[in-house]
Amino acid sequence: MKKLFLFISLFFAVFTLLAEDETSQDDNACDYARKAQNIEVWQKYLEKFPAGRCAFEAESEIERLKNENSEPEQPTETPSEDKKEKEPTYIVFTQEPVLYYRPYKTAGISLLVVGLAADLAGGITYYTGWYKNDSKMMLGGLITSIVGLPLWITGSVLIGIRRPVPNQNVELSSFSVAPTKGGDYASLVFNY
Repeated sequence: MKKLFLFISLFFAVFTLLAEDETSQDDNACDYARKAQNIEVWQKYLEKFPAGRCAFEAESEIERLKNENSEPEQPTETPSEDKKEKEPTYIVFTQEPVLYYRPYKTAGISLLVVGLAADLAGGITYYTGWYKNDSKMMLGGLITSIVGLPLWITGSVLIGIRRPVPNQNVELSSFSVAPTKGGDYASLVFNY
């Protein structure tokens, strides 16, 4: 009996702690409507709490917002601001694009093709065994189709691997040839 009484009292204690009373709901709704400053929000507040804490404020805010929306706003710009030209915005990309290649592309494509062939062969074998009512053939077709799945996954992962092209930012800066007593002197300068 004591355990039941303890359980019921704990249940009601939690219920009263977690339950929101109407005044706290009114306060939350009023604060939300003040932040939103929207006619629809104030009207919903009045529908739910017609005699609420912010009922008078809601009515006056609705009237104020209706008057603001009905009157056309006058431009506040001065003539000197109209004469000023807006400066164009320039976006500068300083980083050169990096070129990539896929080193395992052929292996990935071949694994995808083998996986597709295994799935097709397994499916044909399974349905042939089903049609002939041969459980061994159905099992073989199912195993072949299951083997095709890792091939598909491995092939797609290998195709997705990208590596940057090596030495892609090497460029010839200057080239010069100068005659000397014993022959010629050549110079190449690279930037990387």
